[in-house]
Formats: sequence, structure tokens, C-alpha cells
Amino acid sequence: NRSTEAYESAREIVRGHLGAPSAEEIIFTRSSTEAINLVAQAYLRPRIQPGDEIVLSVMEHHSNIVPWHQLRTEKGAVLKWVELNEDGTLDMASYEAALSDRTKMVAVVHMSNVLGTVTPVAEITRLAHERGAAVLVDGSQSAAHGPVDVTAMGCDFFACTGHKIYGPTGIGALYGRREILEAMPPFMGGGEMIQSIAREEITYAGLPNRFEPGTPPIVQAI
Repeated sequence: NRSTEAYESAREIVRGHLGAPSAEEIIFTRSSTEAINLVAQAYLRPRIQPGDEIVLSVMEHHSNIVPWHQLRTEKGAVLKWVELNEDGTLDMASYEAALSDRTKMVAVVHMSNVLGTVTPVAEITRLAHERGAAVLVDGSQSAAHGPVDVTAMGCDFFACTGHKIYGPTGIGALYGRREILEAMPPFMGGGEMIQSIAREEITYAGLPNRFEPGTPPIVQAI
């Protein structure tokens, strides 16, 4: 019981650090990489059709490129790339040009691990939502430099990792907007991600357990 209380207290700390409305919107993962893959597979994979578009910037870490490449190979998605200005900032004209009515996902870094560039994620999100696209923000770097505010950003997903916030390896977190998470199928099966199971039927657990299969990373989270 004490372990469970400490584990859920850690979730509340992450919620506060990210400015999320509810701790149920915080999913513990092994890393930012797993968090991004969770979104790619559980959110976008069932929704994307051949010719649908995923918008990325050219300064993404490969963890925010490979999962989308895999959807391109498997589902026929189109990757569109946003260029940079000469000073290393994101070219917003290039970004707006990349958006279309077929854009399903915008995946963009909040703070570049190479350039230190901070992207205007609130404006990026606003423009993406006007096209009906979801937005994932890779906050692996920015989460270490002070509290972030996912509510003010308006993003649909925000990924971060423990070892860059002075914690251990093998732990990360995904913020997702509640209404989106509730509509997503589980990423993996087993453990605490079920509510009930029978020979012919499985009922999945609610948030956040639905996306935390198996034995949780109790020590790492705490």
C-alpha cells in the first residue's frame, strides 16, 4: 500500500510539473521513445490512411522520426518536413506550407537537443488544430529546464523522460488529453491494464492503468 501511494504521488508530481489538469492524464512509460511509440501505435495507426500526412521538423531526435517512418512504410503515410531559418529557429512559413487537410499528426520538439531552439508550440498547435490534426510535443529537453504548461500549449500529447530530469533511466511519461486517451486502445496487453477478463471478453481498465501493462516501474517512478 505504501508503494502504491508513493507511486501515485510521483504521478501527481509529474502532473504538476507538466501543468496537466489531471493525474489520470499522466502515463508512466520507460522513456520518451516509448511514449512516442505509444502515440504512434495506439492513436495514429488506427486512424491513418494511405496519403495522410505526418508533419515533422528537420531538427527532431530520431526517436521522434522512426515511429512515423514505420507508419509511412506500413500504412502509406506521407512525411512532410519543416525547415529551419538561418538562425536555427523553426521556419513558421515552412510549417504552415506543410499543413493540409490531410495532415493527421504534427510531431515537434519543444527544445532541440542540438541547437537549444525553443519552438512556439502554442502557435504550432493552434495552426494544426485548425486543420484537424493532433499535436505531439517531444519535451525531453524542455522538461528539465523548469515547469512546462501543457494546458497553455494546447497540445494533445507531451512526452518526457526521467534521466533528463535528474532521475534514473528506464522511466518516462506521456501526457495525453483525457478525451483522446479514453478513445485509444491499449498499446500492450497484460497486468493492470484490464478491469476484468473472461474466456470470451476483456474489459480494459480506465486511465491511466489502461496504458501501463505489466509490473510498473515503481522504484524508477518514485
